[in-house]
Amino acid sequence: MDAKQGLAAELEFVKGLAAEAARVALERAARVRPQEKANLTYVTDLDHDLEQLIRDRLSHQYPNDQLTGEEYAASGGGGPRRWSIDPIDGTGNLVHSLPLWAVSIGLLDAGEPVLGVIVIPPLNETYWAVKGGGAWRDGVRLEVQDAETIHNQDNICVGTNALRALDPRTIPGRIRDLGTACCEQVFVASNRLRACTFLGEALHDVAAGTVIAAEAGCQFGTIDGAVLSPTEMVASAPIKRPTFVAPPLRLRALMNQARML
Repeated sequence: MDAKQGLAAELEFVKGLAAEAARVALERAARVRPQEKANLTYVTDLDHDLEQLIRDRLSHQYPNDQLTGEEYAASGGGGPRRWSIDPIDGTGNLVHSLPLWAVSIGLLDAGEPVLGVIVIPPLNETYWAVKGGGAWRDGVRLEVQDAETIHNQDNICVGTNALRALDPRTIPGRIRDLGTACCEQVFVASNRLRACTFLGEALHDVAAGTVIAAEAGCQFGTIDGAVLSPTEMVASAPIKRPTFVAPPLRLRALMNQARML
């Protein structure tokens, strides 16, 4: 049995769970109560409640699996599978009523990312992938477009941390930062962006998106010239060196041009 067939039930369950979380999030988005964490980023009552909802559903369905996420300590069983949850990716956007934020649920099996579901409630879009089964947005298969060069009008996302470490003059194209790693990854997978760049992102930021991006045809590479497998990508989190997500040829163009400050 291949991975796609073996995870069909999990995929349908998590798509339904993500849809439930998205409905709750949209109902409450306009009245969230933000607080500052120790690292000065925002967390809201919605982040806490959504992660607890997702954890409760997953623990009931898969009691042997480990549960990890942004807001709570690891819990669950001691099996080889690990769910990584980001209840709201882009909380700063949500707090400021910028309508670009996501709910992300990823599954790792013995450290390998094998399933990812990301829903973007303000856009009413759902992205998903299972290893070996392709990447999808609302039932439409995603395949990245590639080229050996990056046009000066191509959108290249560089997260805030990465932008402060890289020399922006060495990044081709039009530099963007959307404030949500999950949206950036799926937008690369769907050709809205040509690439995105991370530094400091945690596992919950990249677990689901890594599966989706890889299944759409993306690769992962560091400023140091290392090309990473999806397993190596998630293992590198929190990401310690600027790391690009892009189709293979554009990835190499970025790795050849980008330089640190």
